Amino acid sequence: MKKAALILAFTLTSAFAKDDIAKANYKSEWSKPKTTKEKLNDMVLRAAKSDNKALIDEYIKLGGDLNIHDEKGYTPLIFAAYYGHASMVETLLDAGANPCLEDKRGNTALMGAVFKGNFRIAYRLIKSDCDVDQRNNSNQTALMYASLFDRERLVEKLVEEGAKIEASDNQGNTAIELAKKQGNFKMATLLKNKKKAAIDK
Repeated sequence: MKKAALILAFTLTSAFAKDDIAKANYKSEWSKPKTTKEKLNDMVLRAAKSDNKALIDEYIKLGGDLNIHDEKGYTPLIFAAYYGHASMVETLLDAGANPCLEDKRGNTALMGAVFKGNFRIAYRLIKSDCDVDQRNNSNQTALMYASLFDRERLVEKLVEEGAKIEASDNQGNTAIELAKKQGNFKMATLLKNKKKAAIDK
């Protein structure tokens, strides 16, 4: 029964998306497309957050939009990346989810994965078509996050993929400066050596 109700909800939303809402004349509160769509979006976002792959798979089969977001701008992919659901991330990307989308603060799925130290997911997102130096609203990059939170392996990978060590945020901090401010001189030295090696090439 629950599965049938879920499929019905998905089917209704798909139909609403195809209709011209301006011409529609829905009279009951239940059948208003906006209300139904919002409920479905909440369900899908919770599924991505809780790693409910069965629900996401069903949503994908029915052609659901994978780039929906909540009031903070969090997409299913951002949730999956942040909470460490590697298989879910792979499923969403394979189905066409946009890894370059940002939340309201400008943070991406990659930044969330780096922040949480979800290495496998971060590696996968680094390989996407997004700019590895994509900035958030504070002009910070994924490399700055990796430096700030002592993700040495991710620093190595990001630099390997072309991340700019000299990039600075709105406060003028580079990844090296952020490491120094944390007292992480090992990280600062690593970044300095990477920068020098790039110049010497």
